[in-house]
Amino acid sequence: MFVPVKADFKLPAWPVLTVLVCVVCVGVFLKQESDWRQFSLSVERYCAKPQSHLTQMIMTRVDSMYQAEFCGEVLYHLSQSDDPDSEIANIAITLKPLSGLSPPDSREYVAQMLTDELRYFRSIVKDDPGNNYAYHTASWNAWRMILSSFAHGGWGHLIFNLIFFLAFAATVEALIGPVAFVLFIVVNSLLIGVTDSVVSSLAANHHWTLGLSGIVMGMMGLFAYLLPRGKIRCYYWLVIFVGSIAIPGWMLAVWYIGGDVFRLVSSDDHGAINVLAHVAGGVSGFLYGFFFLKGARMLAASLQRDMDKSALRPA
Repeated sequence: MFVPVKADFKLPAWPVLTVLVCVVCVGVFLKQESDWRQFSLSVERYCAKPQSHLTQMIMTRVDSMYQAEFCGEVLYHLSQSDDPDSEIANIAITLKPLSGLSPPDSREYVAQMLTDELRYFRSIVKDDPGNNYAYHTASWNAWRMILSSFAHGGWGHLIFNLIFFLAFAATVEALIGPVAFVLFIVVNSLLIGVTDSVVSSLAANHHWTLGLSGIVMGMMGLFAYLLPRGKIRCYYWLVIFVGSIAIPGWMLAVWYIGGDVFRLVSSDDHGAINVLAHVAGGVSGFLYGFFFLKGARMLAASLQRDMDKSALRPA
C-alpha cells in the first residue's frame, strides 16, 4: 500500500477550505447513510405486511425467476424499470399457470396481483436514495455534477478520497487563494461531468457516478503545474515493512494520472471505478492552472526557492 498524505514542507497558510470540503463530504455521506437506513426500514415495512397464501406462492415463484436474494428485490427492480407493465406481462406469461385457472385467466390474475403489489410497494418505498446524490451521465444536470463530487459509495471510498485530497488540496488552496480554490472545484466538477456525458453518449453506455476522486486528481494535476518539484510525504507498507518517502508532485501526477490514462486506453472493464473521471479531472486540473493561474505559479516558484534554500542550510 502506498498513500500520499501531506505536503513535505510548511504551508504558507492553514487550509481552511480544504478542511471544510472534507467536512462537507463527511456530512453528505452521513446524510446518505441516514437515507439508506430509512430506505431499508421502508422495505422492511412492505415485507412485514400480511399476504394471502396465493400471493405468497406467486411472489415465491417470481423471486425464483429473478433469483432474488431478499424480500422486495423484484418489486424494487420493477419500480425502477422504464416499462414495468411490459415486464409484469412477461412474468405473467412465463410463470406456470395457477392451479384451477385457465392459462389466460392465470396470466390476468398474476398481472393484476403484481400491478397491485407494485402500487403498494411504491406507496411505501421511495426511490433509491443513491440516485439522490449521484450524477447520471444522460441527464446533463449541472447541479448533480457538482453534488455527486461530494457523495460517496462507502466509508472506504470516502476515507481514501479525503486522505488523497488533503495531501494535494491543502497546498493548492494556499497557493491560489479561497476564491480560485472554490471556483476550481466547481469548474472541475462540471468539466468531469460534461466529459463523462459526452463519452457515455458516444458509447451509448450511460451510468451513475459519484465521488471526490475526479476532484482529487484535479488537485494533483494542478499541484503538478504550480509546484512540480514540491514534495508530498507518502507512507507505504508491505507486509512488515513500513516507512515514508517524500516524492515530487510531478512524479506522483505522472504515476497516478498516467496510470489511469493507461487503464483507460488498455481496458474496457474498470470495475466500479470511473477511470474516465480520474483522467478528465487530472488533465483539466493541469490545464486550468496553465491557462488561468500563471500568477499563482510565480508565487509557487518563490515558495520553491525558499524550500531549496532551506534544504541547503546545514542541519
